[in-house]
Amino acid sequence: MTPDNSLIQAYLKANPETQSAINGTLLGRFTSSKALVTAHLAPLVDWAYERIAEKVGAADLNERQARMYIEELSVFARYNAQFLKAAATAVEGYCPELAHELRRNHLEEGGERGKVPAHYVLYTNALLSDLGLLVNGHVPAPETETLVNLHQWMVGSHMPSHIAGAYYATEAVAIAETQILRDITNRYGELTIGRSGSELKALHHYYDLHLDESHEAAQVGGMSVEAAHIEGLARFIKQSELFHINLPQALDGWLTISEGMTHWWAQLAHRASEMY
Repeated sequence: MTPDNSLIQAYLKANPETQSAINGTLLGRFTSSKALVTAHLAPLVDWAYERIAEKVGAADLNERQARMYIEELSVFARYNAQFLKAAATAVEGYCPELAHELRRNHLEEGGERGKVPAHYVLYTNALLSDLGLLVNGHVPAPETETLVNLHQWMVGSHMPSHIAGAYYATEAVAIAETQILRDITNRYGELTIGRSGSELKALHHYYDLHLDESHEAAQVGGMSVEAAHIEGLARFIKQSELFHINLPQALDGWLTISEGMTHWWAQLAHRASEMY
């Protein structure tokens, strides 16, 4: 990957202090795990997803483009709960606290009895009821299959610290990706049935469930479901010494998934550009 084809590499080139922190961490020389997350990784994610939102340009999508994004973005949600379960099982012997956090996320994503149904079910049913859009069973594009494979390989890792960093990368982008997806489904609604936002009742409920800190599904005080997922996993990187997380391995996992996810968005944007 180079600055020409990677948002991660482009940010590092423009921010040499973060490049130094990344290199130093991998080499075992930069050991401030809290600074790594708060001063370097979190700002990088914010910057990258601002660029991604601009590249997607939800407000200007045509119907075919919007549908393509919605279909492809539905695929990872189909498998995320099982990935979380596998990741929890993989790390439980090494770090039971991390396993507990991953299982909590698994129950939220996969559906806990007596609480909110599986998020994938909520989302796909909302698309069907609000937009008449059936995405169940969608066969993914090659770039989406690659993203799914990267996660499948990650959760099977023999390195718990790699999994910790990789799943932090997955969750770190959840708010930004949900906001982009909301913009895309609003655009599709405008184009197909002349409705968006709260007029799409089931989708509006789905997005509030993820992004609204006062929603009944929020289990951690003062934070939305997605914000709690982000902070819940960031904690293990920030406090790597306490939880015996190997910081270079965690960063390697973070880079693996972050590069994969930003590359996925770039490939989807390229696919959309050919759909005029």
